[in-house]
Amino acid sequence: MTIRARQPLALAAAALVSMLAPCAGAQFVPFKELPGADEVQRLQSAGVRERGGRVGEVRWDLPGGAVWFKVGTDWKSLPLAGGTVADGGAPPDAPAKDRGPREPRGGRARQATHVPSPDAKWVAVFSDCNITLEPGEKGGGDKVPVTTEGTGKVWFGSADWVYGEELDQNTAMWWSPDSTKLAYYAFDERPVKDFWILRDQVGTRTKPKALNYPKPGDPNPVAKLECYDLASRKRVPLEVGPAADQYVYGVRWTPKGDGILFFRTNRRQDTLDLVLADPATGKSRTILTERSDTWTKNSPGMMFLADGRRFVWETRANGWSNFQLWDLEKGKLADLTKDPWEADSIVEIDEKGGWLWYLARSSETKLNPQLHRAHLDGSGTERITKGDHHWSGVRIAPDGKHFVATREFVDRPPATFLCAIDGREVACLAKPAEDRAGKLGVPAPEFIRFKAADGVTELYGILWKPPGFDAGKKYPLVIDAYGGPMIVTVNSTYQPTRKDVGFGVLVAMCENRGTPGRGKAFEDATYMKLGGPDVDDQAAFVKELCKRGYVDAKRVAITGHSYGGYMTLMCMLRYPDLYPVGVAGAPPTDWRQYDTIYTERTMRTPEENEAGYDAGSAVKQARNLKGRVLLLHGLVDDNVHPSNTMALADAWQRNDIPFEMMVFPTSDHGIFSPAEESAKWTFILRNFGMVRVPPLGAAGDEAERPMD
Repeated sequence: MTIRARQPLALAAAALVSMLAPCAGAQFVPFKELPGADEVQRLQSAGVRERGGRVGEVRWDLPGGAVWFKVGTDWKSLPLAGGTVADGGAPPDAPAKDRGPREPRGGRARQATHVPSPDAKWVAVFSDCNITLEPGEKGGGDKVPVTTEGTGKVWFGSADWVYGEELDQNTAMWWSPDSTKLAYYAFDERPVKDFWILRDQVGTRTKPKALNYPKPGDPNPVAKLECYDLASRKRVPLEVGPAADQYVYGVRWTPKGDGILFFRTNRRQDTLDLVLADPATGKSRTILTERSDTWTKNSPGMMFLADGRRFVWETRANGWSNFQLWDLEKGKLADLTKDPWEADSIVEIDEKGGWLWYLARSSETKLNPQLHRAHLDGSGTERITKGDHHWSGVRIAPDGKHFVATREFVDRPPATFLCAIDGREVACLAKPAEDRAGKLGVPAPEFIRFKAADGVTELYGILWKPPGFDAGKKYPLVIDAYGGPMIVTVNSTYQPTRKDVGFGVLVAMCENRGTPGRGKAFEDATYMKLGGPDVDDQAAFVKELCKRGYVDAKRVAITGHSYGGYMTLMCMLRYPDLYPVGVAGAPPTDWRQYDTIYTERTMRTPEENEAGYDAGSAVKQARNLKGRVLLLHGLVDDNVHPSNTMALADAWQRNDIPFEMMVFPTSDHGIFSPAEESAKWTFILRNFGMVRVPPLGAAGDEAERPMD
């Protein structure tokens, strides 16, 4: 049955059912009983990702003129001049790389409550809103209270959910390298309004839980920093800046331990400062500033050189991610790269040779990372790898004359090569598995280039076809959607199939404007208008696919979770004739419901951008629904609150628009219930006319009428 309220009493009853019952909608079939489930299981068991063609650890024997590498658990070797791969033997000893102490982490969006010192003598413990130093593995002495005045919403050594989720603050206490000082948050949550959710909804008594969750336009927490000196037992407040609603995060010590670095950005997030504070006096100064007309990258890449003073910094000064060399005292030393494409990551800094090795998207296909290197004096760059492929797993020889890297593409399995510095492939170290897609009995994945809704920008998508695919037949199409800011949706690595094609459907996904990796202008396309160009681009992809004779344009479904759930709803509401079926998991349905940091970064506040919030609201567009939609949401979701789904359900009920919904009483943002997949695929296949669902209580197998 579908939820359809016809009078106030029915409305109240439907709302009660949707809150209390696991399923307020049609009956679903357990996943393993769905037609095609065996084929899905076969593909899943066989592994839908290619694991061959890669190597593990690599060691360089320059005196012996060879490279050693692991395939599985076995060592192999190859002469650097090329030749035959030899099995067995022992590689030269290699010193372990010092990766520094591993930063303790709390759970998702939470901060670690126990942080050991590097010398293992102490553990900084957050408890009851305060910090205490307790003896570590090597015993530091009696317990030492660092703070005592924390209470209620004033915390020392912890931060809140929004700092953990959106600014990656997984700890709020930071030891100096020599273990003599501890930097920590002094966090004031008193300005933040509470948001309440109910826990234990399957028990005899529910338990309300207050979340410190600032929503767009609301007051933010006030974040400050202090430093505690173990020798003097003194606390020093650090200067973080005067603005109460600024964000202070990305805290770390300098390599020498003589300063505390942190990022500071204003509430609009269009100005980012890298700040250095003196732990002895608390005085601070700004090292550098990044500015943008829209929003800056919150956590740019940063890597120190051996002297502990110079560092490589990721900048977007020219609209693309590039690298600069800075000094903590002297300021900027050089622009290392000025590329008109995105830098992906730093591979290695070779100070002896004077090179910065890095991956950047300079290929014809802008998803493909290529290996580059730049002189550390800023005198020039060069691309090393050749061809329009995806390169990864790069390991550079100590003399800089060779490297090992893995090459692949969407329809090309990975293989790992020893390469010369001119990009020439000397020899293959690990060959790809033979025709992985063919062995699975499915066609190779298809990489698709298409135009964005602006008619100019080239976008990319991937299409997976089912076993026994016949281009002379018509197949339903399922779009796997995400498309939100700060997350790359599509990459060009090899994935031979998707297990869901076992249901006999086409599965596809695409990128859209507003996502990272394609330059600032590309990323800014959805600034102030989430649910606009991103949705238009998703629709352009479906229109392109529907030109193919084997795509059944009358049987198109879209599904996604979180922002993908939002994308599902907005595609169905803005393009109702294009998407007849949709399943939306944990969707933000109106950006006024989400948190300050994520939302205001791209949308500003509702007061500044009321029209943008309204245009991007599924609740405001609710009346446009024509297709059949299923909502899925966990009732203890502390990320995208269940009120998002309830607001949309209420809008549809008030307008007598049918829909289906399943809620999960004990699930949070990641639902992780076996019923989630069962409900989703029953709903999709039922509306494709591919599965029969008997009426509740029926003894026979009379099918619910399939969608016309």
